[in-house]
Amino acid sequence: MRWLAFSILLLLNLPIHSQILPSESEQDDFMPLFNGKNFDGWDIIGDKDAWQVKDGLIVCTGKGSGWLKTKWEFDDFIFRVEWRIRKGGNSGVFFRSLPVNDPWVNGFEIQILDDGGQVGLTNCGAIYGLAAPKTNPVKSGEWNTYEIRAIGNRIYVYFNGILVHDVDLSANPEMAKRPKFGYIGLQNHGDYVEFRNPIIKELGFKWLFNGKDLSAWKTEGAGEWKILPDGILHYTGKGTHLWTLESFRNFILRLEWRIEKGGDSGIYLRGDTAGRAQVNIWEHQMGSGQIWGYNISPKKRMDAPTGDWNYMEIRMVGNKVSVWLNGEWVIEDAELLGVAPKGPIALQHHGTPLWFRNIRVKTLP
Repeated sequence: MRWLAFSILLLLNLPIHSQILPSESEQDDFMPLFNGKNFDGWDIIGDKDAWQVKDGLIVCTGKGSGWLKTKWEFDDFIFRVEWRIRKGGNSGVFFRSLPVNDPWVNGFEIQILDDGGQVGLTNCGAIYGLAAPKTNPVKSGEWNTYEIRAIGNRIYVYFNGILVHDVDLSANPEMAKRPKFGYIGLQNHGDYVEFRNPIIKELGFKWLFNGKDLSAWKTEGAGEWKILPDGILHYTGKGTHLWTLESFRNFILRLEWRIEKGGDSGIYLRGDTAGRAQVNIWEHQMGSGQIWGYNISPKKRMDAPTGDWNYMEIRMVGNKVSVWLNGEWVIEDAELLGVAPKGPIALQHHGTPLWFRNIRVKTLP
């Protein structure tokens, strides 16, 4: 908690005209949300044909309507994105939004509009319909940058390096009732718009594996756990489990995983070497998320097609565990009687190749 408080203090004391684009070292703390090749990590709501990847950019051609939403939900974060829109065009960036057709109502939208710099509730840089920006430094036909910092009830928005919003949500009845947790998205408003370099830092989380090294893990005797050039952790099927060096009591674990046909793995919790407190990852018809040693089955199968990436969150408080998989809670507050009060986390080997990425953890009280 002291780490989070210190991070918030630093954010609050950044100068108004600070640069939005991070330095190379600062950007190491962020997670890229776009690989420059395809929409891995995103879902399309609405007209799917409207969205393309072209020359490393996210492109909305302007066909129909809808939005492009992240696979992950976020609460407290720093989000950065660059955008460019054609003359007279309209779009937006959503955050803390529900997966519905009208995310600007069930969440928040920062308006994108080629409007010549006007200032109002629906002009460029506005929290759409809720708060006008302090100024509107839009650059017509050029690349613009947004940085959104959502920290509890506080929202900060930097537009081309200028602080245009510093909002206390609790002071506004309409804002106060909006979600505090949800998806980030890019809007299709029927106009041509381009986006690049969307990155995010989830406040309160720390990396267990960010694609660079295994410094947070006990690798001796673990076998062939290899870091691939694209920042993916690959287990060849030879060796044993990979355990964290640190032990955890109450936590939120987020990770992305992929298996091939016949693949089998799991996440061991609280140092349970016997694997009773294990969240299953496999091809079984019941779906992944089963708590193996307690025979607790997921409510429904939410696995992505074999070979695709899956997005999993494991939340453990006391002796209760919940599992979120690809947008739904498949296990909720399952009680694990006799589970250890604290222990390391492991990626299980089961003799089949595995792929993991973006493994991060947030400790809870």
